[in-house]
Amino acid sequence: MSEFKPYNDTTIPGIFRNQVEKSRDIMFLRIRDENKNWKGYTYGDISGQVDALASYFLKKGIQPNDKIAIYSGNRPEWVVSDLAALAIGAADVTVYPTNSGPEAEYILNDSRAKICMCAGKFQVDNLLKEKDKLVYLQEIIVFDDLDYKEPIVVKFSTVLKIGQENLNLNEIDKRLRNIDVRETATLIYTSGTTGNPKGAMLTHNNLVSVVKQFVEHHPFPKRGTCVSLLPLSHALERTVGYNSMIHEGGTINYTKGSDTLLEDLKDIRPTLAIYVPRVLEKIYEGVMSQLAKAPENKKKLFNASINVGKKALPYILYNKPLPFFLNLQYQFFDKLIYSKLRAALGLDRMITIGVGGAPLSNEIHAFFHIIGVEIHMGYGLTETSPTTHLNTFKYLKPIKIGTCGPPFPRTECKLAEDGEIMIRGPQVMKGYYNRPEDTAQVLTKDGWFYTGDIGTIDADGYLTITDRKKDILITAGGKNVSPQVIEGQFMMNPLIEQMAIIGDQKKYLVALIVPCFPELMRWAKSKNITETDPKKLIANPEIVKKFNETVDELNKPLGRVEQIKRFALIGHAFSQETGELTPTLKIKRKIVLANYKDLIEEMYKE
Repeated sequence: MSEFKPYNDTTIPGIFRNQVEKSRDIMFLRIRDENKNWKGYTYGDISGQVDALASYFLKKGIQPNDKIAIYSGNRPEWVVSDLAALAIGAADVTVYPTNSGPEAEYILNDSRAKICMCAGKFQVDNLLKEKDKLVYLQEIIVFDDLDYKEPIVVKFSTVLKIGQENLNLNEIDKRLRNIDVRETATLIYTSGTTGNPKGAMLTHNNLVSVVKQFVEHHPFPKRGTCVSLLPLSHALERTVGYNSMIHEGGTINYTKGSDTLLEDLKDIRPTLAIYVPRVLEKIYEGVMSQLAKAPENKKKLFNASINVGKKALPYILYNKPLPFFLNLQYQFFDKLIYSKLRAALGLDRMITIGVGGAPLSNEIHAFFHIIGVEIHMGYGLTETSPTTHLNTFKYLKPIKIGTCGPPFPRTECKLAEDGEIMIRGPQVMKGYYNRPEDTAQVLTKDGWFYTGDIGTIDADGYLTITDRKKDILITAGGKNVSPQVIEGQFMMNPLIEQMAIIGDQKKYLVALIVPCFPELMRWAKSKNITETDPKKLIANPEIVKKFNETVDELNKPLGRVEQIKRFALIGHAFSQETGELTPTLKIKRKIVLANYKDLIEEMYKE
């Protein structure tokens, strides 16, 4: 083609192509190969693949507004599929890589997806089992180098070769420049703790608006580097950890999962990250576990450093200079402990970690600020692309622990009479796909979105979430209880991995508790209990006694109606496979109630 003509910055593929022109040889994506070595792709490398795949889609007859599904974990091919689909005016449909065959079949049929991009054998086999039910699907493209006899399955490498041989750059350019920004760019299905998932229609304007709001509200240095963990199927990773990195010309490193995250953090030493609270909780628990094994003199020194940090914290969060002697103490411990801890965790270059998706305990939040890692808690939903509120850099506005921060620019927030949070702004979705009645229930004609969350707003506009409206338990005595808040407090204890509180229309609260078995086995070993079978371990009287003491201790700061009166230990974790967790790891309380009906009834026997 002739001299480059910049694209309007109104679509993500347009922003990407402008960035390619400036950053062709800059590293864009990296992922570990089978030998654990990092394999890198520049902006130019990915641009070439995007052109080839988009040309293939055109050859297959994909039209504007057609749907292309992506059923995969985070990897460069996900990004290529997204940018290629959007560039020709199609919309992509995200499917979590862990979704079962029936779950994927539901999403593909509901969205009318014509092509599905699949990571590997697990996803392809799932779809082939449901092949007869897949009404609209014409082709499966698999990223891994797998050969299938099924004619519907084609390899990604083959597709790129065909696309390269049939490059249609003029049509791609024409389609991209003629995209209506009010049209749907992506369908992200809400995992939902009740009922079938609904496809939130996020437009090109939604996706670009939230990127511009983010970098305006939260200006981070260009060319940042992040280690990506949250799935790209999740709106938070999609817009903040991916689209915004394209806008700023950054480098994204894809970790293989939470098991390799710490190794990858140490290796990459990123400058930016976006995680859910559980990631920070795991890092914190790891630090505390190591501390428990340390000699007494080191424990005392560490505890002294945390005490000094707590005194310094109000000054740190409000970006105020520390008093002279406190500053001397803080600098001493920074050199001796905090800086070494940051380096050991791979966080020594970290500018900020954004956190969303669930509550983060104040104690863990404070800990990271004390050791010099700035945490920015935020809020949003799939339907709001997703971010509406975020604590920003302390040099711009104070960081208020326990809050989700002030609203994004051009975002309005108010509370309904019952405390439900309502949002209006350019990031609010177009509606639910083919569900006008469901859309009308949450979206008013003048653009206000009912979030389903309960919260408070302080004088500075900082939002605090108190609970999910549908999750509030009302006891038989008419008292409202927020289970997620209590569960979050209990799960800070190293012995508790997961917890589900039950008590709607009941006289008191009970809980199903999944122990953190590695931690429990360490404790058991110290008491000469050698049992390793989880089911047998939780039946041991000493273990039951330990959990009784733990629950009694954790109940102390709670009000009488909030306290857990009885509990049962579970020998295996809640999971997506059993339907007890959403893909974003939220508990589906109704499913848990059904799966453990007998156990729950036993706890309510007088």
